[in-house]
Amino acid sequence: MISLEYGSSLLEIAVPVQTEIAGMQHAPAPLIGADVIPHALRHPYNSLALVDIAAQKIAAKPQAKAVIVVSDNTRPVPYKGENGLMPHILRALIQGGFRESDILVLIGAGSHRNMLEPEIEEMLGLHASGFQEVSVLNHEYEIDEQLTYLGETRQGSRVMLNRLYMEADLKIVTGLVESHFMAGASGGRKGICPGIVGKETLNIFHGAKFLSSAQAADMVLEGNPLHDESLEIALMAGCDFLVNATIDAEKRLTGVFAGNLQTAHQAAVQKIRSYVMVPLPHRYDIVIIPAGFVGVNHYQTAKAAIEAARAVKQGGQIILVARHTDPDPVGGEGYKTSLKMLQATGRQKFMSMIMAPDWKLIQEQWQVQMWCKVFDVLENEKNLLYCALEIPEKDYEYLPGTPCISMISRDKNDRPEVVMRAMVEKAVEYACRMSDKNHPSILLLKDGPYGIPEVIS
Repeated sequence: MISLEYGSSLLEIAVPVQTEIAGMQHAPAPLIGADVIPHALRHPYNSLALVDIAAQKIAAKPQAKAVIVVSDNTRPVPYKGENGLMPHILRALIQGGFRESDILVLIGAGSHRNMLEPEIEEMLGLHASGFQEVSVLNHEYEIDEQLTYLGETRQGSRVMLNRLYMEADLKIVTGLVESHFMAGASGGRKGICPGIVGKETLNIFHGAKFLSSAQAADMVLEGNPLHDESLEIALMAGCDFLVNATIDAEKRLTGVFAGNLQTAHQAAVQKIRSYVMVPLPHRYDIVIIPAGFVGVNHYQTAKAAIEAARAVKQGGQIILVARHTDPDPVGGEGYKTSLKMLQATGRQKFMSMIMAPDWKLIQEQWQVQMWCKVFDVLENEKNLLYCALEIPEKDYEYLPGTPCISMISRDKNDRPEVVMRAMVEKAVEYACRMSDKNHPSILLLKDGPYGIPEVIS
């Protein structure tokens, strides 16, 4: 039996005896946010304390405005409550002289959908913490009136950025630092780009040229074109104070890195590098992986698939287990359009099309490009065994992979966990039958997209 993450619960799955389990090593001990967050804000990296920066801004302009950029709810950032970031950041600003009504929380979701009010309160807990007058807005990357032009990057990107952020007197960026399958690591500069840039800028950042680079990979910053572009844009926009967090596999706080945009982020990346890598003795015939917290829809599960592809043998099989909580369990319209193109043309032609100089980028095609990297390893798209309950049957007509829901019968009264357990066990049985080995090697990557497999030769 193995324990497999499924939403906020665990599934106990019966598997063959040869199944191995691997995960992140030596994660730091969890911390108490109520203790470490105020300390980090008072003793930041290469910066004045947040309260002192706030006081300086108010002294220079008594009606100063502050903006706090936050991630959306696809990221498990510990924001709410006494052990979360938000109450302590707001208190520092108020202590420095800001009024609640002069503070804006800006949801930097890039091209993701707008968050709804109940979702915002669940994520930030502002009202529950007693902050009634702090305003919250979704950044909408396609609305020109929300954007302002900053100039061009060395790569020729026209930088369009959220106008309210640029007009603010005090700019704070928050987020989570974890491995990122495109930009090397999340957090830091990514709160600004892609978080609050416009569609035109996002198109280049997520374009096929950048993503085709071998350096656009987990835990690679040096020479990574996405990191370089994101950092250049963030420095153009400016950031007075960064507040980034790190967490462990159980989503518990393990570090708070505050202060200078670059220095604090570098410290956080160095911290996670010490424990997110998952050493493996070899690649495996079958890799089982949960989609993790981030896997709210099919679009987001590509992040787990990329990690599994680092651990599976060429031509092997991946079993991906997801609980989708997003209102659309597949993803945005651009993502669906791109997947249908992939199905119609095949990988090689799809990649040739999106790499063409005159190609007009489709929003979210970048995630389909990442799926292509996975299928280059699997060789056959059917070698992706997809275990989820929420995707309508009609959508599997264009989704790549083998829908494992077709392997089981279900009763409407069955609990989701019961159905999922049966589905995953059937998927494992199926993968073993389809393998060309009598006893295929099987690996569970228990930390999902958060652990980074590395074969140690």
